[in-house]
Amino acid sequence: MITRHLRLVVVVAAALAASACQNTKPPMQKLPEISFANLRPFQLDVGQLEIVSEYVSPGRSPNIEHLMPVSPEGAAQRWAQDRLRPVGKSGTARVVIKDAKVVEVPLAIDKGLSGAFKKEQELRYDAALDVAVQILDQRHMVVGETVARATRSRTVPEGLTLNERDRVLYDISESLAKDIDQQMAQLIGNYLGRWVR
Repeated sequence: MITRHLRLVVVVAAALAASACQNTKPPMQKLPEISFANLRPFQLDVGQLEIVSEYVSPGRSPNIEHLMPVSPEGAAQRWAQDRLRPVGKSGTARVVIKDAKVVEVPLAIDKGLSGAFKKEQELRYDAALDVAVQILDQRHMVVGETVARATRSRTVPEGLTLNERDRVLYDISESLAKDIDQQMAQLIGNYLGRWVR
């Protein structure tokens, strides 16, 4: 009888402890959309816009782009939708996402006694985004092309919360897309100028 009562007390205590742990989780943060809608779009003398991704994420470590709140691929797609406007009658502007990887690299940290008294950089995120803008004629042949490439590398300290980690990864995608936008602003004028209205 006492043993059964003791088991019941342990089960109730464990359930209360588990629910207390669940209630102490920080709420998921709402990150803003990555957008380029505030910038004037390139008006292209083509009939349609096509976005193609050649990059296929492995979906496993050390790659983490599939776990990000906004992947570099998603940011590049949004850039294309916001910044390229087809205003012609024929032909296609095709955006090709050639690379959009983010790799998590563990860094060596001091696990000795002295390491317990300092906060060290635990991980490094290495990211790359390659985007091509191609102009295709009515026969679907490439008649113009330019490519922008951006890379970012960022280290993070030990003990990051999930929300802090998501914010770092969001910032990486946003920075890559902004780098692509800055490059394309010049490249499109230089190499695809005859299709810009």
